[in-house]
Amino acid sequence: MSDEFGKITRKNRFEKKRTNTKAITWLTAIGGVLAVLIITLVMVGGGNQVEPTASGENSADNEPDNHELDNQSDESTDMSPDEEASEEELAVVEDEESQNQKDANEESDEEASSNEETETQQVESNDSNVSEAYEGNWQPVDSEQTEPAMTFEKGSVDWQEMKKAVEVATGIPVGEQVVWYLGRAGNQQAEATVSPTSNQDQTYRVSLKWAEGQGWQPTLVEELMENDKKT
Repeated sequence: MSDEFGKITRKNRFEKKRTNTKAITWLTAIGGVLAVLIITLVMVGGGNQVEPTASGENSADNEPDNHELDNQSDESTDMSPDEEASEEELAVVEDEESQNQKDANEESDEEASSNEETETQQVESNDSNVSEAYEGNWQPVDSEQTEPAMTFEKGSVDWQEMKKAVEVATGIPVGEQVVWYLGRAGNQQAEATVSPTSNQDQTYRVSLKWAEGQGWQPTLVEELMENDKKT
C-alpha cells in the first residue's frame, strides 16, 4: 500500500511538474510573442510619429506665415502721406507735360495747315533796294474794330493788329519784331518795316490793307538789301 501511495505521489508530482513545465513553456512563448509585438508596435509607431513631425517641420519652414504675408501686403500698400502727395504731384506734372505737348502739337498742326493753305508767288519790284518780293493769299487778322482808326501810336489797337498781320506774312512773332517804321501808305493802307530781333540785318517791308468788316490784311512782302528806315 505504501508502494502504491508512493507511485501515486510520484505520478502526481510528475504530472504537476509536467504541467508546470508546459505552463512555463507556454508563458515563455506568449511572453516572447508579446515582446515581439510590443517592439514592433514601438518601432512602427515611432516611425510614424517621426515622419509627420519632420513633415510638419518642413511644411512650417516652407509655407509663409499668413501674418507675415499680411504684414508684407500692408507694407506694400500702405504709404505715408508724403509718398502719396509725391505721387499725386508727379501725376499732376505728367498731366501738365502731356497737355503742353498736346497743345504744342496742335499749334504745330495749325501752323502747318496755315502754311499749306497760304500760297505765295514771287513778283517783280521796281525798287532797286528789294532783293525779293512776293504776294500771298494771307487771311486778315481778327480785329476789335469795325473801321480802322489809322493811328500809329505804339501800343494802340491799330499798332498791335498791324504787327499781327506782319507776323502772318513774315512768320516773325509779334514779340520778336523790331519795328523800324509803321505808317500810312494810302487810304486804309499801311506799311511796316521790320526785322527779327535775332537778325536785325534782315529787313522786310510789308504792305497792309484794311479788309472791310474783318481786319488788317498783308498784301505784299519785300525783302530789303539795306534797311532804309534804320536811321
